[in-house]
Amino acid sequence: MKRRVLKYDFIWFVLLGVLAGTIGAWIVPQQKNEYTHVGIAVYNMNDTFMKDYVEHLQESIDAYDFSGKKVLYEIFDAENSLKRQEKQLQYMCSQNFDVLLINLVKQSSAANILNETAELGIPVILFNRETYAKDLSIAEHIWYVGTDAKSAGAMQGDMITKVWQKQRGEIDRNGNDQLDYVLVEGEMAHFDAVRRTHGFLESSRDISMNQLANLSAAWQRALAYEKFAALDQEIIRNVEAVVCNNDEMALGIYDYYEEKGQEPPFIIGINNSVEMNEKTGPDQIYRTVDNGMEEQVAYICDLLDGILKGQTKDFDKVWYSKPYVISQ
Repeated sequence: MKRRVLKYDFIWFVLLGVLAGTIGAWIVPQQKNEYTHVGIAVYNMNDTFMKDYVEHLQESIDAYDFSGKKVLYEIFDAENSLKRQEKQLQYMCSQNFDVLLINLVKQSSAANILNETAELGIPVILFNRETYAKDLSIAEHIWYVGTDAKSAGAMQGDMITKVWQKQRGEIDRNGNDQLDYVLVEGEMAHFDAVRRTHGFLESSRDISMNQLANLSAAWQRALAYEKFAALDQEIIRNVEAVVCNNDEMALGIYDYYEEKGQEPPFIIGINNSVEMNEKTGPDQIYRTVDNGMEEQVAYICDLLDGILKGQTKDFDKVWYSKPYVISQ
């Protein structure tokens, strides 16, 4: 009989222990998750500029003090495929990422993406590839961070105007009193490409210019080389300047002249990539424009911190870094 009582006492002891543990777990607040999950969607990591941009972004996020919170991020490379990027973003939404940083493959896809993130309440920072203003108004917590593309193009125009005015006799190889040039643009209808080109054309109106060809090389070095090499040789012989929407395409033009063993004309780019910076000078590529990548990354980190704190009222819906000329 005594043994049976001891057995029941033991059972009650165990039950009371379980009950106490359950009550304790209910009363004591669960430890808050101090990790913020950020998805970084990139249009194409084979783009040299974007590769540098994302690497700098990673370093900056790792070094930033986000009010004691740890930011964990995953990078998704769309490899210039809209379908691939859409699947990646759907995955991020399904996995409840806290914030998305998106470098769009196509501007036309922005509305679908942003409508979905708005429904889920996920803040979005678009960067480097701007979308339409109506897309940014889909939800309150959508921002764009990029560069003032028109100003960057205008700086190209100012540079070429000054060079023409000071060194016309040296530049005007065929003696026709016109600057014969080739324009190499990025993607068709891309906001930055259009604005850079418009800025260049507007700021170079004071000099006599003759456009020999207008090429579209999708920001790519190899494609710029290929399209330039396919031009009629008579056009190439008369080229006195090549104006490119970015450094990669400018380097592609440089590659052509380097391979042919010919003296290059004035070649101007935008981005101030490492290789372009090394080649900047009167004997090689003439000049480039820095589009303020470091400023953009710093602003993204500040904005991300503001999102985590719930303090974003002081951040602009659209923010541009200030480009500046690189010359040696």
